[in-house]
Amino acid sequence: MNKSVLRAAAIACLPFAAMALAVTSAQAEEKKAEAPKVSKAVSKFLVECKKGVDTKDWKLALDNCHQAEAVAEATDYDKYLTQRLLAVAYLNTNDHAKAGQSFVSVVKNPATPPEDRDTLIAPAIQLANEANNNAMVIELGQLAVKYNVKSPEVWNAMAAAYYQSNDSANALTFAQKGIDAANAAGKIPPYGLYQIIAFTYDKAKDRANEVKAFELMARDYGKPDDWRYLLDFSMEILPPGNKKIAALNLYRLRIQSGATWVGQNFLEAEDSAHAIRSWGDSRTFLQMGVQQGALIAAKVAPVMKQINDDAKKDEPILATVEKSAKSSKDLANVAEAYFGYARYAEAARAAQKAIDAGGAGVGEAQLVLAMSQVKQGDEAAAKATLAKFSGDAALGRAAQLWNLYLDRRYGKTAAAAAPAPAK
Repeated sequence: MNKSVLRAAAIACLPFAAMALAVTSAQAEEKKAEAPKVSKAVSKFLVECKKGVDTKDWKLALDNCHQAEAVAEATDYDKYLTQRLLAVAYLNTNDHAKAGQSFVSVVKNPATPPEDRDTLIAPAIQLANEANNNAMVIELGQLAVKYNVKSPEVWNAMAAAYYQSNDSANALTFAQKGIDAANAAGKIPPYGLYQIIAFTYDKAKDRANEVKAFELMARDYGKPDDWRYLLDFSMEILPPGNKKIAALNLYRLRIQSGATWVGQNFLEAEDSAHAIRSWGDSRTFLQMGVQQGALIAAKVAPVMKQINDDAKKDEPILATVEKSAKSSKDLANVAEAYFGYARYAEAARAAQKAIDAGGAGVGEAQLVLAMSQVKQGDEAAAKATLAKFSGDAALGRAAQLWNLYLDRRYGKTAAAAAPAPAK
């Protein structure tokens, strides 16, 4: 895993805008009646420092805050106000390293008002994260835990720091805290937290939990590589049952979801279609591979010729076979063939007949019906169909992933068009 990716994701979770707002009223606490008083030896410097902050005269602010720092008899409260103002000046002069040091001083200072400390822990962690200081991120995060600061931004940064420190248990704990907090607020969790969970389980060779993480990534963000890994890994751990048909339906989902393909995927997809004599799908997968430059047309030409010959014999007789079919399994086979030829209305019709007939082909037919409904743009009907699914475990896994696609949260789009035939 590229650690810079996770660090960038964690930093993105911590808004600088909020940080700036948090520190612009550096002397607000001083105005409260119950607040400690500023020492006389420091007061004159802080007045000028505050004037520099208010007028954005950063040289004036920095010069006077540095003089306040040099006062030997300064109290903790003096130091709190000085560092708070310095943080503003350093940020506005783009000196994030020194700004981070000032934030840490404020957060650790015993004189810092609790509400101010709780507000400033997140930006302090952000700057420590930006400085690649995982130890400081963790130290500040533990302070947040101690003071019961419930901040998703804190959990996000801690999860990344623990991950990069090879502390898998805490990485998972804090990533989950961040995800739970986002869900509780009705927000989609940060992508980086899903990455931390997925890659932590990958390092542990825990494929089942890694797949669950990719399910959330695919559902909430829909990135082509997330769908790719989810589908590839799901192929590896398909449960018992009708694996050939389940695999074919996962390759069909690969098209629908916009997942990334590599050359081997096209060949494996064609094999899965060939295994159930779905010549339309076989042709589609090879055409896609050639069109995307992953397969060489001349090399697949003999196979393509045979597929086209078989399709010419197969497609014209589908209506006749449908009329004569008696069992749900035979009708499901016809529905599969119609779907492979992108004849979705007819696929839905044959699949519904198979469902009505009952028997061994019902689960397969329910899945074909739902996929056909998706292709025709009726996702609500597809959801209702999948809610009634009853089939073996392998087909059930394919149904789950199609259902996950229907549950996507990243912006629904029109049903994907069928691939154009090769010229």
